Amino acid sequence: MRVLVCTCKGAIKLPKLDLGPGVKIEQHEDLCKKKLAVGADEKVVIAGCSPSLMECLFPNVNAEFVNLHEHVVLMGHSMDKAKDLIRAAVAKMEAVTPIKPKVFPIEQKSALVIGAGVAGIEVATQLAQNGTDVHLIERTPFLGGVVAQLDRLYPEGTPYSHTLMPQIAKMLEQKNITCYFNTEAKEIKGHIGNYNVALTTRSRGVIDCSNCSKCVDVCPVEVDDAGKKRKAIYYVPTYPDTYAIDWDTCTKCGECVKVCPGTIELECSSTEKEIASGAVVVATGLNWYDVSKVEEYGYARLPGVMRTIEFERAVASGALEPKNVVFLYCAGSRDSKHLPYCSKICCFLGLKEAKLLVDRYPDAHAYVVAMDMRSYGTFEYLYNTLREKGVSFIKGKASEVFRRDGDLVVRTEDLYTNELLEIEADTVVLCSGFVADAPTFEKLGIKLNGDFPVLFENAGLGNTDLPRGVFTAGSATFPAGVRETLIDARKASFSVLNLFRQDKIESKQPNALINEDLCSVCRMCIGTCPYNAISVVEEKIKVNEELCMGCGVCSITCPTYASQLEMFNPQALSNQIAALVKKGDILALLCRWSAYNATDKAAYDKHVYPENVKIIRIPCSGAVDPSHVMDALEKGAKSVLIGGCYPNACHYAKGNFRAKAREQLLKMNLDVLGFDKNTVRLEWIGKDEALKFVKIVKEMNK
Repeated sequence: MRVLVCTCKGAIKLPKLDLGPGVKIEQHEDLCKKKLAVGADEKVVIAGCSPSLMECLFPNVNAEFVNLHEHVVLMGHSMDKAKDLIRAAVAKMEAVTPIKPKVFPIEQKSALVIGAGVAGIEVATQLAQNGTDVHLIERTPFLGGVVAQLDRLYPEGTPYSHTLMPQIAKMLEQKNITCYFNTEAKEIKGHIGNYNVALTTRSRGVIDCSNCSKCVDVCPVEVDDAGKKRKAIYYVPTYPDTYAIDWDTCTKCGECVKVCPGTIELECSSTEKEIASGAVVVATGLNWYDVSKVEEYGYARLPGVMRTIEFERAVASGALEPKNVVFLYCAGSRDSKHLPYCSKICCFLGLKEAKLLVDRYPDAHAYVVAMDMRSYGTFEYLYNTLREKGVSFIKGKASEVFRRDGDLVVRTEDLYTNELLEIEADTVVLCSGFVADAPTFEKLGIKLNGDFPVLFENAGLGNTDLPRGVFTAGSATFPAGVRETLIDARKASFSVLNLFRQDKIESKQPNALINEDLCSVCRMCIGTCPYNAISVVEEKIKVNEELCMGCGVCSITCPTYASQLEMFNPQALSNQIAALVKKGDILALLCRWSAYNATDKAAYDKHVYPENVKIIRIPCSGAVDPSHVMDALEKGAKSVLIGGCYPNACHYAKGNFRAKAREQLLKMNLDVLGFDKNTVRLEWIGKDEALKFVKIVKEMNK
């Protein structure tokens, strides 16, 4: 093994060091400016500046980086500590498995776009204009998604056709887009560059259509389609220009067949087809939260209580002429019992519907009940316009909606006047939040656990460390208005085009490896993996190289240590601790993404900590096993610090919460083993919190 030591222009003066047979020490004056030849499978130790810098200079090397400049020189510590750090790094490297380079060929350079609303149409168009073949699938019979259901797009109040119809026309000009209507992706298998997708398509029912609408006239089935009445056979003026049968409501009475001059088939047939694609774009649009779960507001129970889209469609079609309307904000949003997050566009949608009301019916009374008003960006003027038009804004949270003497009554507080109000209304509009399209992401092997992809940052969507080829656009990423949706769609299409410019993706991301001789297929690793990268295949545990992010949590969870992370495993960390820790030391096991960086800042800002603080950089706080803490304590460590990212900020999604659970279990057992439970601390330390780190280790040194 080679140990490459940088003298940092004479700042690091390493004395003679014997690391045993087979270990060669090489000293270089300015290592960061040299391009040294290191074999692909060769394991080396590189000692010098911070790993944050050295990893960038040696990105494809199987190396353990030893921070002598920041942890020794700038701290004013002795070279004896430097020798201990190097010995420990060598001990670790003797037990690790080098990272195997992963190559993912881009075999297919066509794209699958799921959803044909404004986001999906825009993605498909942008890709097609740049020479990419596109499979665009839509689960309904028509293009347009949610926007096609709307009356107008506020704040300008322009009809949706001003945006959607030119967009559709532009898409239809492209010859390399194949549209599939009434179609869903039944199953998605494969990997980046080569996905195999099984599609299921239901028949439209209307085969030869002259658009005479006679079928609608005789159809006896009336459907409430999000606030607007239509028949079981219907037409949407987007594309294609033909009628379709709603198989979920059609009774197959045959009246339409009798009057149709064309051809209608009343048997709903399904066809199966497989397509191949190199990338997948999820553009499935807005999915409303089931607001009937907010029982106190009476949705689906009290007539006159409706969602924003139902209100808009009912008013626009003339089916509803309300006189007194109450708009209830955050209906189920920012609520631990329902949606803990803010869906961002709900406030704007409420303002939009209030403006629709006062535009159509100037004599109507509108009340907006909201704890907070979030009319972000340029939408603030819409809020001010409505105030000037006489819309009443009440600061508070409505407690319930009920009926009294034939009217709806909203009971709410008013924090401006410190009063309890009862507002009588004929219509109550619930401005509810939105949820992610979990079923589609499940088919892609991504479990969002109630989050949107933008919240669940490390799901691998758009993550440059993860060669996965799954992208999101528009409200599939997070609820968005039309402008933001179009921008996001263009970003997604650019990402796909950038992927397709390459013939292969190469990755040096460390992966978990499974020793099948030790594995009992207990499945514990499956439940702890934040990325669903582990599964059972033919009664054996397998790791998906595309999905594994190298957190090391599964290695610690495995009771037999059958799971071993490349360049980091439990035995390697035990070896490192054994070689580093001496009696009276404080061992700091610090997450590489957050807590460890605070030690670099401490050095730059001259916040000195004691020399007996020995720091080991780990992938994640969740990769620390209680046995590692016991190793350090048995070696004579005064105390052990585990430093991780703050809650909900873990680079590996929930690794720090795994660490917290283990810390609590460890402290329960320390007393039994004769140790003071306070010798172990788990702390969340931000990358700039140098003073916090120094304060903690000084306290632990007392």
